[in-house]
Amino acid sequence: MTWRWLFALLALVGCHREPVAPLPQRAYVWQREWTPAVSEAARQADASLLNGLILFGAEIAWDQGKPRIIYGSIDWATVRRLHRPMGIALRVAPHSGPFVADDLASRTICDTAQLLLGKMKAEGVPCAEFHLDFDCAQKKLEGYATWVRAVREVVKPTRFLITTLPSWLSEPEFAKLIEIPDRYVLQVHSVAPPKNDEPPSICDPERARRWVTKAAALGRPFEVALSTYSALAGHDPSGRLLGVALDGVQPSWPRGTRVTPFGSDALALSALVLEWNQDRPVELKGILWYRLPISTDVRNWRWPTLAAVMEGREPRRELRVEHQGDNVIDLTLLNAGEADENLDRLKVQVTWTGPGPMDADALPGWKVELDGHHALFELTEAQRLRLSPGGRRGMGWLRFDQRASLHVEIVR
Repeated sequence: MTWRWLFALLALVGCHREPVAPLPQRAYVWQREWTPAVSEAARQADASLLNGLILFGAEIAWDQGKPRIIYGSIDWATVRRLHRPMGIALRVAPHSGPFVADDLASRTICDTAQLLLGKMKAEGVPCAEFHLDFDCAQKKLEGYATWVRAVREVVKPTRFLITTLPSWLSEPEFAKLIEIPDRYVLQVHSVAPPKNDEPPSICDPERARRWVTKAAALGRPFEVALSTYSALAGHDPSGRLLGVALDGVQPSWPRGTRVTPFGSDALALSALVLEWNQDRPVELKGILWYRLPISTDVRNWRWPTLAAVMEGREPRRELRVEHQGDNVIDLTLLNAGEADENLDRLKVQVTWTGPGPMDADALPGWKVELDGHHALFELTEAQRLRLSPGGRRGMGWLRFDQRASLHVEIVR
C-alpha cells in the first residue's frame, strides 16, 4: 500500500505544471515618415501593455547594384520622453548577392548599423536591441551568414536579432545562421494565395503553431512576429504575386490581375496569444506586432483591437445607432466595440410609437425606404465598408411633427 501511495504522489507531482509568465510583447514602428499621428501612437504605446518598440531606422535599397540608404524621420523629441525600451531596425531590400565580408554591400550595411546606433546615443535614447531585416533567398543562407557575422561584430554589445522566414526552417544552413545573433524573429505573417477553400489570411494560426514547434526544436531562443494589418494582393493567372496594396503602397496591376483581400483575424490571433501565454516552448521568448496602430492607417487595427488581442481575449463587438434631436432626428451608426465591423449588406430598421414621420432622407452612401410602420436604411456603396472601433457614420434623418420614441434594430 505504501508503494502505491508513493507512485500516486509521484504521478500527481509529474502532472503539476508551474504557471507560465505572459510573453513580453513589443511592436514595430515601421513608418518612414513620423507624422503627428505616428508620434501620438508612440505616446499611446507608452501607456499600453507593450513592453517596447522597434523603430524603423533605415532601409538599404539597390540601384543597379549600388546601395542607396533611406533613413526614417524619427521624432526623437517624442521618443526621448517614452519610458519603454527602444530598439532600432535596419531593413535591407532584396539582394541576390554575392555575400562578401568586406565588399561595398557589406560595408554599407555595417556602416549604416553603426550610424543608427550612434544616432540613438547622440539623441540620448538607449538602444535595447538592433534588428537586421532581410528576406534572403532560402538557398543563399550560407552567404547571408557572412553579413550577419559582420553586423554582429559592429553592434556589440547591443542585443542583436535577425528576421527570419518559415521557409528557412527546413534549410540545413538555418541552424548555423541562428547561432550568430542573440535571438531571431520568426515572421509568420505573409501574403500568399490561399489553399483550397481556406479564407485569405495574412497570419494563419495553425501554420504559426507548426512553425513555432519546428523552430523550438532547434533549441535557440526566438520571438514571433504577428500581424495587425490587412492588404490587397494582386496575383497573375498562374498565382504569381504581382504586388501588395498596403497603407501608403498602391501597386499598378496589369489587366487580368486577380485581387484578393487578406486580413488579420483578431479573434484567431487572440486565441493564439492566450494559448502561448499559458503553454509554449521554452525557446519562444516574445511576440512582436507588425505594426503599431496609427490613427491615419486604413488597413490596420486600431488600438482597442490590439489591446484586446494582447490580453488574449476576444475583442468586444458592439455596433449601435445613436439618434439625436426631437422633430428632426439624426441617425448615426457607431462602432462602440473593440473590433472592426464589416458593414457589407448591413441594414438598419427604425420603428416608432405614434404617428409616423412626415419625411425622411439618407446621407450619401445610404438609401432609405419609408412606410407607415418603419424606415429601412441600407448602405448602397461598395467602398469603405469597414467601420473601425470608435468610428461613426451618419445615416440620415427622420422628420416628425411631434416628439417620437424610436426603436432601432441592426439587421445583417
